Amino acid sequence: MRSHQQQYALIENHPLRLTWAKGHRVECVSGRVWITAYNEGGDIELTAGQQFIIPNHGLALVEAIGTAAVRTDKPNLAADILVAMLAAGKLKLRRALAVPQALAGALGLGQRH
Repeated sequence: MRSHQQQYALIENHPLRLTWAKGHRVECVSGRVWITAYNEGGDIELTAGQQFIIPNHGLALVEAIGTAAVRTDKPNLAADILVAMLAAGKLKLRRALAVPQALAGALGLGQRH
C-alpha cells in the first residue's frame, strides 16, 4: 500500500534529494533520470515508465538527463507492517481489523451522533 504521491519536474544539474527514503518508489514519468543511492554499487538509470525502490535510508539523488519528470511515493508503513504480520501468521485478520477501529475510536473519529 502506498500514499503521499508527489510529482517533480527536473532539469539537469538540479537533483532531487531524498533522505530517509527507504521504500520510496521513484517512477520516471518522462525523459531520462539517473539515481545515485547510498551504498548501491552503481547508478541506476530510468526511462519513462521504469521505476526504482530506494533500498535504504541513506541519501538518494535523482537527476534528469536533460529534462524529465518523476513521481515519488512513500510507503504506508503502518499498512505494510499489518500486511506483513498477517502474511507471517503473527496476526489474525479479526485483530488486524480492530486496530484501525480502536485507533479511530480513541481519536473520536467515525462516531455518529
